[in-house]
Amino acid sequence: MAKEKQKALSNEERNKLLGILEEQGKIKWSKRWPRHMALPNNLSPFFPTTESREKILRYLLLRVLINQQAKFEKVREMSIRISEEFTDDLLFNPDKIPESKLFKLFKDVAGEKGSLLYKVGALGGIKPLSLFTYRFKAYEGFIKWLKEKDRNFLEIIIEQLKKGKPIHLFQFLKTHLILEAGWVGNDPKACRMFVNWVVFLFNEIWREEIAKMKETLMIVDGHVGKIFCRSGLLESVEYEGRRPYIVLASKMRPLIEDVVSQSGRIPFYVDNGTFYLFEEGFCTDLDPRCQECGINKICKKYKKWTAYQMWKE
Repeated sequence: MAKEKQKALSNEERNKLLGILEEQGKIKWSKRWPRHMALPNNLSPFFPTTESREKILRYLLLRVLINQQAKFEKVREMSIRISEEFTDDLLFNPDKIPESKLFKLFKDVAGEKGSLLYKVGALGGIKPLSLFTYRFKAYEGFIKWLKEKDRNFLEIIIEQLKKGKPIHLFQFLKTHLILEAGWVGNDPKACRMFVNWVVFLFNEIWREEIAKMKETLMIVDGHVGKIFCRSGLLESVEYEGRRPYIVLASKMRPLIEDVVSQSGRIPFYVDNGTFYLFEEGFCTDLDPRCQECGINKICKKYKKWTAYQMWKE
């Protein structure tokens, strides 16, 4: 691990840039969120009933668990197929789902070896089917725990949010005796994503301010970290020593969160707005399209920083 100092944006420039990222994140998320959540035809977040919300929350939990280290389009297909195939059994009795049917569906979507869903080379010898299975089992165990406690997931979420901010719900889910087996890393991005989705649904879809959008979390994947470094939003950059210029996004997350918090912007929308610069093909690892990028006039263009692969000199 190495660290490098660089000239950062001025406070005025920083606030202006974060405002652009927040605005773009909100506008684009408001149009894309059903696709990002991969909502299936048999579930709708717009029904006002408690049961409908309970189903959505349980589905989204499984959706984010299997999302980790996976290819987005295949996760989307997998999540929708599982939901539409097993319907309420998936949400209330996943232990009743025959493994033969579940594994067949997995191979139909992910391929015989599962490499269409998970990046095999990055798994350290773990088979994609094994990875999927232990995450599904973590979800299955959590649903069984809810049943044993005679609790609804919805009421637990509301209870946790009322106790504290979204970070309190994050800590509860991250360290839950059963769920923790399904997360990746000490500060799982997938868990942060789920918490943000919950706060968004309460505020923007269900119109209940259980928690404030300004209290959402920064997810900060490698591309978000890269853009914060390239743009000059950060003065100090942490990166891999053995592979120069690949940023350590998770290491810089606290600093990124602090920068966004001080600006008063909504973290979730800033995170989205930043990620979309990569997703839409502007701030890519190699050959970024700076002249066409929406932050071109403010960005410092420290293009050597990358998310996952070394910059081509």
